[in-house]
Amino acid sequence: TERAYASLIEEFEEEGLCEVDDEECRFMHDQIQSAAFELISPEQRDSFRGRIGSILLRSLPPEELEASLFEVVSLLNCAATNITDEECDELAELNLKAGVKASENAAFDTAKVYF
Repeated sequence: TERAYASLIEEFEEEGLCEVDDEECRFMHDQIQSAAFELISPEQRDSFRGRIGSILLRSLPPEELEASLFEVVSLLNCAATNITDEECDELAELNLKAGVKASENAAFDTAKVYF
């Protein structure tokens, strides 16, 4: 649950494993981030990834969103089965945009993922 995650993040911060400011959490090492992610139950991981994607979509400035488009769309795609019709339309547009961007860079295997 969200309260349990908040408690874990607080514990990680106290141990010096991550830094938290405002609503951002940065782990001190990739392996720590991976270990923290493993604490989330497998059936909740896609939902968690989708929430991260939603936060990034809403909070990144347009130029940063464009630079991170593949990562954000991939995160959102993880939770595609649990979204509203409106969110589905927006996600379809983002997938199209990511597919076109990949095609323009001759990354055709990547483009197939988004089309």
